[in-house]
Amino acid sequence: MRSGVQKSYQWLFPMTNQEESNLQKTSLPVIHRSPWLLTGLPPDALKGSHGVIEDGALVVADGLIQALGTYRNIAREFSQYHTQEHAGSLLAPALINAHCHLELSHLDLAGRTQKKRTYNGDPVVWIRDLLTEKERFAQYNADADKLIMSHARQSLRSMSAEGVVFIGDVGNALTSRAIGHGVSTRVCFLLELLGLTKESETKTMARLENVAATDFLEIGCTPHAPYSTTPGLIQAIKKQAERQNHIFSIHVAESKQEVEFLQTGTGVFKEFLLERGAWDGSFTIPGKGSVQYLESLGVIDNKTLCVHAVHVDAAEIHILAKKKAKVCLCPGSNRFLGIGKAPVTEFLAHGILPALGTDSKASNEVLSMWREMRLLREDHPNLPPELIFAMATRGGAEAWGVASEMGSLEPGKRALVLKIRCDENLRSAQEILEYLTTAGESVQAGFLE
Repeated sequence: MRSGVQKSYQWLFPMTNQEESNLQKTSLPVIHRSPWLLTGLPPDALKGSHGVIEDGALVVADGLIQALGTYRNIAREFSQYHTQEHAGSLLAPALINAHCHLELSHLDLAGRTQKKRTYNGDPVVWIRDLLTEKERFAQYNADADKLIMSHARQSLRSMSAEGVVFIGDVGNALTSRAIGHGVSTRVCFLLELLGLTKESETKTMARLENVAATDFLEIGCTPHAPYSTTPGLIQAIKKQAERQNHIFSIHVAESKQEVEFLQTGTGVFKEFLLERGAWDGSFTIPGKGSVQYLESLGVIDNKTLCVHAVHVDAAEIHILAKKKAKVCLCPGSNRFLGIGKAPVTEFLAHGILPALGTDSKASNEVLSMWREMRLLREDHPNLPPELIFAMATRGGAEAWGVASEMGSLEPGKRALVLKIRCDENLRSAQEILEYLTTAGESVQAGFLE
């Protein structure tokens, strides 16, 4: 087992052949020097402005960070080791995409200019388009499964190329668990389950039990959302997550219509469920918001990841903070669907550092974490840039329980370090962070070798 990875999370990180080879050999430590070292740590955790070290250095050996600090101090303490200069570049922790649906990459609803339309905050219209496109793709492509996998892997390669080292992926097909095989970026796949009628609950419960009984899969499951999954299924999936000790991820309070349905049993979601034959009257309307409802089911704790969390009130934010639950924001998807902006400042005020995710190409024009940071800055211009960068790194690592291994640059963690080309005119930590959180896809990043 690799250093820094808890045994319970070992299944998240199947080793590549290259990693297995690297573990069999040792290497002399190397000092990596950069004009700017962005640690990803809170400002008060490091004697440096905004967690940034000017003329900084990392000591790396055997794939792990041994030490970091100013180059002056590192060179004095480790004078026997070779220094590799990275002039014109800054070093930073790799990015973490905390929520994605890679298996929907072939649909590209958001990216096709001829298909663009305004959803005006109505998720049901988008869901109808999504289902239509999925059916059409399967109908007109004899090799649909192969094409779906090809598009998904292309999205994965693109994200890896921009510096993403970990992706929390959600899909409806078991075959999608193979998307990340053979790729250096880690993909933690969760099988999404749903069903709101008694019949669908019985079928989905059987599927959950079958997956749980197939030991060699070691696969995690996730409920889709509070409005599409029975309380019994949500609780059963949570229990399975507890047995496997993995993250319980669920779409929460993504739209006003979701909250309306849970509180009153009316609105477009009720109409849609009736239209699809997915309503038999057995679901008891909870009369609560999404977070309050999930709390009443006993499924919110420190291993619960609430995705989107746009329409939550002050009481629900307090619940999330009290239970130490995690939150993942998807600003690109939210903007495309027109569903609103998450209460980020309120989360931060309650001690919740959200993660960031791209969602899918069915609801986001570009799967780029740099773009997600830029959009979040545009939506919340008063947010400190260091916190936004922390969401794209440390926030994701904490959300997925892998912060002991990645998410920031610290001794003992894996050397998952980005080398980012930077303009010599950037002369302060504040300017560095402004650039990284506003430049979007123009950021040129690669992994430190």
